[in-house]
Amino acid sequence: MDLPWLRIVVVGHVDHGKSTLIGRLLHDSGALPEGRLDEIVRADAAANAVPEWALLLDHFHEEREQERTIDSTQAFFATGRRVYRIIDAPGHREFLKNMVTGAAQADAAVLVIDVEAGVMEQTRRHAALLALLGQTRVIAAVNKMDRVGGRREDFDRAAADAAALLARMNLRAHAVIPISAQQGWNLAVRSEALAWYDGPTLFEALDSLPSPEPQSHRPLRFPVQDVYTREGRPLAVGRVESGRVFEGQAAVLLPDGVRVRIQSVARFLENRTSAEAGECVGLAIEGAHDIRRGAVLCDPAVPAKVARRFEANVFWLSDAPWEQGNPLVLRCATQQAPAKIERVIRRVNSASLEPIATNATRLEHAEVARVAIELDAPIAADGFGDCPALGRFVLVKNQTVVAGGTIAAIPH
Repeated sequence: MDLPWLRIVVVGHVDHGKSTLIGRLLHDSGALPEGRLDEIVRADAAANAVPEWALLLDHFHEEREQERTIDSTQAFFATGRRVYRIIDAPGHREFLKNMVTGAAQADAAVLVIDVEAGVMEQTRRHAALLALLGQTRVIAAVNKMDRVGGRREDFDRAAADAAALLARMNLRAHAVIPISAQQGWNLAVRSEALAWYDGPTLFEALDSLPSPEPQSHRPLRFPVQDVYTREGRPLAVGRVESGRVFEGQAAVLLPDGVRVRIQSVARFLENRTSAEAGECVGLAIEGAHDIRRGAVLCDPAVPAKVARRFEANVFWLSDAPWEQGNPLVLRCATQQAPAKIERVIRRVNSASLEPIATNATRLEHAEVARVAIELDAPIAADGFGDCPALGRFVLVKNQTVVAGGTIAAIPH
């Protein structure tokens, strides 16, 4: 029987052990090819009783930079209940952009906190991003318990700080677990060094997370990635972001509002009559004379909204500040439109979580804000909670991503 999947992202301050934890998860779950650990950390292990697990992840990053293929087993690990995909987010500075533009697709997050250092600036910033992205499945891992001899009072202090941080974000940890990623304490197996702890191991906590609602159960959303011609007919290709698509199905093409019908469903080297969320397919469509990249096929009974204005939560990523009147381009799924931030409703320091100003005229690097956005042309959009693919976006200036965000409210 195939195991279900869950996508997780590991977040936290740069020195709190994210890379060590990921390397150890891959090892302790048996996801590494035989001999790979010895190959990577032989020199380090010769000098230390315990390998430096972070080197494992560093090696993966080097492979990516050299454009070499990585075995799928190195990106995934499995327990008895699930297969987990680790969404990579290397580097504390690059992490912000990666998290907004990529790790927003995670189903759950592990927030890593150093038991001695506690909650720090990046910890608060990453927690703010989890809240911004609507991530409610959060596990807090209090790491480096070996550094404090496994003392319960040190864990209790860090755990209380973690719970208070998440509460300020209207989040609650599914579990708060004392671990040592370096030593493997409370990851796959329980540690005698932490005998006072009677909660779940990290693997157990991950396995007990509720599964996200399958996107295939939601209304159809199919952003058109490109249009090809096959046998003289246009073939719209893209990814089914939610719902199902099948031959003979009625649909509406947004933002134009044209009613169409699906003639056929094609997938590379396969004969298909239907497809569901997560699949990339080509669709022959009847009733549309002009299909373009950026159009979105929707369920006509529950279509996306056609919007030129909406409120959103944004995370400003650029070193250059945003100032009133700056022209931007919004990208949402395969859609693109000239845009401007019409109004900054509320501006927040993502490190201290303190409000900075209301009705602001400026945003600085790594600040969070509630904003009103206006577009030059309408797009098909959903609230982030309804359809993440049509509810998250990036803002671009001079071909560079300067902000990421999620749609919070679309006026009727």
